[in-house]
Amino acid sequence: MTRFIRSLQEVLADFDVAVLDQWGVLHDGTTPYPCAVEAIGMLADHGKQMIVVSNSGKRAELNRARMQRIGLPMNYVGEVATSGEALWDDIRRGRLTVHGSVPKTWFPICATFQDAIDWSAGCDTIELRDTLDDSIDAILLMGLSEEAREDDYDDVFDKAIANGIPVVCSNPDKSSPRAGGLIISPGHLADRFCERGGEVIWYGKPYVAIYNAVQRAYPDVQPHRFLMVGDSLEHDIGGAQNIGFASALVRSGVHRNDFGEANEDHELQRVLDRLSARSGVDPPTFCLECFA
Repeated sequence: MTRFIRSLQEVLADFDVAVLDQWGVLHDGTTPYPCAVEAIGMLADHGKQMIVVSNSGKRAELNRARMQRIGLPMNYVGEVATSGEALWDDIRRGRLTVHGSVPKTWFPICATFQDAIDWSAGCDTIELRDTLDDSIDAILLMGLSEEAREDDYDDVFDKAIANGIPVVCSNPDKSSPRAGGLIISPGHLADRFCERGGEVIWYGKPYVAIYNAVQRAYPDVQPHRFLMVGDSLEHDIGGAQNIGFASALVRSGVHRNDFGEANEDHELQRVLDRLSARSGVDPPTFCLECFA
């Protein structure tokens, strides 16, 4: 059974490292959530280490700078790990292969082409192209504009499938919270590409590689002493369970509409059980309204 709490302060004895999701836990893209700044300070005051783990297609330092810029006290956060950084590092080290070789030419799908340029910086083996033709080794699906629709890239996907070009998705999230509600994220389009018969290579939560990066940052901490704090059952909670981390779900993120007017523990548990059955993920260790 999940334990319902108001604050992580109630369970400080249960973990040493807080693994914090970014979107939906710390901020909505422009503004920190009301209790997030205080929660980071509280964890620091109690000697807890913190690492931000994000399904962001961008590099880690860009994410750190953005969080600092919008008012999060990143001086208390030891590390930032992103799926975009993990992908970049695998390409740089030759660990990612497509059809037997390391992909070199990429067609990026992102909010702006500059995002892809910033992501590729420092890796001479990455060549970005703005035209999809038979010289492309892989499509990089790293980000979308907030106005993107699910069918915007169907023509690109059809051409990629016809030419056997895979999609490498560095943000598996299906949707992301914003101040005005939820918007579609790259993972939604990657699923659409799969449904049309395409091949997708995934980076980020819930896949184990990004959690391995977390453990490498804290090699002396046992898996059960990590606490993943996230807003997505499928990605954050499922990923934590895959690696043996404890988990805490915040209800104010992507699942906020699912919880509706539920307030009592038995009502919240009923919603959690339904969501868990739908996503194929066990209920989290803890559950709270927001990161506090």
